[in-house]
Formats: sequence, structure tokens, C-alpha cells
Amino acid sequence: MTALPTMGARLVKLEAQMNAMLQAWLYLAATVEMESGVDLAGMEASLQRKHWPGAPEIDREARGTLGWLCRELAAARAVRQARQRDDGE
Repeated sequence: MTALPTMGARLVKLEAQMNAMLQAWLYLAATVEMESGVDLAGMEASLQRKHWPGAPEIDREARGTLGWLCRELAAARAVRQARQRDDGE
């Protein structure tokens, strides 16, 4: 008989899966910006305003994650813009 994974093992697996999904989202968003020229700053602003008022324990964590995603996307955009400026000089 196979033992069920412990709660700790399940949480580690869930965290790993979420991290992988977040990285995929960042890659997709950056690709959309680069390939289509769409500026996702408006989306970032919308994400920063997102709240889960009925679930304060989720709201705190989710807002932190959304903030991190937006900062990562903005940082990647800044690097790409700096490289474009450097290549243009």
C-alpha cells in the first residue's frame, strides 16, 4: 500500500508548481511585450489594485505575489529598454 504524501511534502510540491506557473506567466507576458509591442503597464496597475476582501489571509499573500510579479515584469522591461538604448548608440 502506498503512503499518502505528508502535508509538508504536499505544500512543497504546491509551492514548486506555483513558482513554475509564475515563471511561465512572466515569460509569456515579456514575450507579448517584445513580440507585439503591447505595453502591459496598464495590466500591472490593474493587478496592483486587485483585492480579495472576503479572504484577508489570501488577500495578503496574493497581493504580495502580484506585487512581486509586477516588479519582475517591470524590471525585465527596464533591462530590455536599456539594451535597446545601448544597441542604438
